[in-house]
Amino acid sequence: MIKTSLLAITGATVALAGAAQAQEITYGSADLSYYSVEDADVLRLQGDVDYMINRFSFTGTAKAVDYDGIDLYTLNGTIGYEITPGFTGYVKLGAFDFPYGDTEYTYGLGVDYIGNAFGVAFEYTTVDDADFETYNLNGYYAFGASTVFGSASSLDGEFSIYGLGYDYDAGMFGASVSTSFTEDGFDYGFTSIAGRYDFGQFGVKANVLTVNDDMFDDGFFGIAGTYAVNDAVSIEIGYDTSFGDVVDMDIFSLSVTYEMGGERARVTDRVSDLFDKSRSNIFNIEAFDIYEPIYGPGVFGPF
Repeated sequence: MIKTSLLAITGATVALAGAAQAQEITYGSADLSYYSVEDADVLRLQGDVDYMINRFSFTGTAKAVDYDGIDLYTLNGTIGYEITPGFTGYVKLGAFDFPYGDTEYTYGLGVDYIGNAFGVAFEYTTVDDADFETYNLNGYYAFGASTVFGSASSLDGEFSIYGLGYDYDAGMFGASVSTSFTEDGFDYGFTSIAGRYDFGQFGVKANVLTVNDDMFDDGFFGIAGTYAVNDAVSIEIGYDTSFGDVVDMDIFSLSVTYEMGGERARVTDRVSDLFDKSRSNIFNIEAFDIYEPIYGPGVFGPF
């Protein structure tokens, strides 16, 4: 059933987003990506949609990852009500499907506040049948072309993950940096740095992902070329490779993305998108961000 829902919501994202006259749809996107990783092929499909009607807001995200025949699926959504201007309370619902075992379901509650230049959100999530709870705090503050953002996640009261970042977006040029680490200290984490430059419909992107305890000695480097077909559709071709003592790996990627609308309805989605701007493709070929609705956008990475 979850697989049927994934196909439905991903297809609906494109159909609904294309209806420009339906102004209640404030955001819609669909992304199809292919990755060649050593001897494995990875296919990734994701759809997102935000829908507003009066004081009610609905958001949905569907992801499907096929890692060389191993399938991972996730479906998540929120139902919110704006209590006062800018302040929204919402219910979280989710489902995860993996090759082994039954589908896991998640439930939660959240509140967020969005002002003119900043936003903050607090979420509680529990995993059904797993006796596992998380608490997530996410926020951002924008000034001019700059935005600072961060997240803090407590996993079942026994382990904590933190993330901090800065993004600069000046139109044709942009740069982002983010770091995530555990309660054991800054050395127990990783840092991502990325930059982009657009010239007309074409663009170039580069990024570095490195471990914090051996900065720039171990990690991944990536470079990509982009082409904007129009205001909504873009194509990206990239190459990532490891360096240092991490697992020797080369990643070739091709993705097609459709995106329309303005900022996301949820603060947590906005913070998640900011983290994603600096991150390496190594995240996209793994299942780490499948857990993001539980662990938060500062989720720990591949090292």
